Amino acid sequence: MKKRLVVVKNGTHECTDQLANVLNANGWQCETIELTQGEPLPKSLQQIDGLLILGSSINVFEQAMNPMQVYVGS
Repeated sequence: MKKRLVVVKNGTHECTDQLANVLNANGWQCETIELTQGEPLPKSLQQIDGLLILGSSINVFEQAMNPMQVYVGS
């Protein structure tokens, strides 16, 4: 049985295809959540074996120009 890894993408520039291929070859099932597409975060981490949260191209000082949504409690 493969372990489940959830990859959370905060931007549109990250490509996770190669990562998913390597993980699949090593016994992981890779599921990608695209926050920029409005996809929800999992309500629970109980069925998840790993969580990888990717960054984005904006920096903390750019918050006023590119406000980010808050996904907690979605």
